[in-house]
Amino acid sequence: MMSSNPSDSEAKQEGKLPRREWFLFPIISLAAVLLVALCVELIARRLYPVSQVGFDQCFVRDDPSGDAPVIPNGNCTERIVESEFPIEYRFNAHGDRAGMELRPKQAGIYRVVMIGSSMAAGLFVPRKMTFAALLPAALSRRTGHRVDLYNAATGGKFRGGPFPSNRSVSQLKDVLSAQPDMILWVITPMDLENAGREGEEPPVQGVVGDADAADGSRAQPRNVWERLANAMVGGHLGEKLSDRIKQTRTAMVLNHWLISHESQDQYVNSYLENQDDAGFLRLRLSDQWAHNMDAFRLYSAKFVNQANMAGVPLVAVLIPNRAQAAMISRGAWPDGYDPYKLGEELRSMIEGQGGVYVDLLPDFRRIPDPQRHYFAVDGHLDVEGHAMIARMLEEKLASGKIPELRAISEPRPSFAQGR
Repeated sequence: MMSSNPSDSEAKQEGKLPRREWFLFPIISLAAVLLVALCVELIARRLYPVSQVGFDQCFVRDDPSGDAPVIPNGNCTERIVESEFPIEYRFNAHGDRAGMELRPKQAGIYRVVMIGSSMAAGLFVPRKMTFAALLPAALSRRTGHRVDLYNAATGGKFRGGPFPSNRSVSQLKDVLSAQPDMILWVITPMDLENAGREGEEPPVQGVVGDADAADGSRAQPRNVWERLANAMVGGHLGEKLSDRIKQTRTAMVLNHWLISHESQDQYVNSYLENQDDAGFLRLRLSDQWAHNMDAFRLYSAKFVNQANMAGVPLVAVLIPNRAQAAMISRGAWPDGYDPYKLGEELRSMIEGQGGVYVDLLPDFRRIPDPQRHYFAVDGHLDVEGHAMIARMLEEKLASGKIPELRAISEPRPSFAQGR
């Protein structure tokens, strides 16, 4: 019969962790991870500041639609993670970011009035560096005419709402009152998507598992523990945590860095994996994108008809989104896709209604990596992107399609742009 060794028993006791330490070690580990994450977040916020200063002076933020209009004569600044410096938004008495007041047109002036959404408004770019500000001087030199451009474009959320919309159709009367010799309509793929959303019922907000109030509405959680319980019951906890993580400055900076450092092939391939965003690039449109096109067609018909009745040419131009520009520059894309298809559809639509269409898409074939001239995550044009579009528009508008803007000199050689 073997006797137990006291030293072995003591070793077993020493090797066995107290129960409290099974709980203590994970808590300490989690606390360490959270501390590191907090430090990284603080550093990211320090290096990549984000701010909105004086927005209450520029935008009606209590608009129930969520797309508040601009307050006339407003002045405010904004900075996003991807911008190098704060951007000033200064609006005139009409609530336009035009850099001037709207006054009667002087004799000898050829006036262009530009309409569109946030890309045309120059979101996140200093106004003097937008293509709206660069184009008139370039056209004046090129054509020998005195050209001015009044920018009546709206922006995105809290910047005038999507464009076009039912409201923007009625506002075209104000555009015509500006005495334009030409209306320049800047279109983006997002505008077509927004057109399809106009008139749809907003999604019902609320969390599954919330208690109903006496009036039938959802009762609001009274504290953080109720929010947590509701999220767990409704199965939304993981989704909520994911959303919170995505909203951190660290996640924004990391996302920008990863996307901006992708090769052109990597970026295009990853973008096309999102069927919803890339739907407009497909040869065969989905039902949703077909609906978007039909809705946009109704708006464009109203725009062109009003312009024609006033005897003013309406010139439409499509600015591609970041992925579309990259696909054209790349010169290759998977079967079932075509980055030129949307432009062809718009040309047929606009010209069939009696307007003029200017095609910029082929020019992107000559520009290496044009996606570098867009904000990688946000998707708007950056400063270099606005300069790029200004040169394209100068070439196209002075090519003779608009007789009054025909160039007085030989066209300049084709340009190529790189960083």
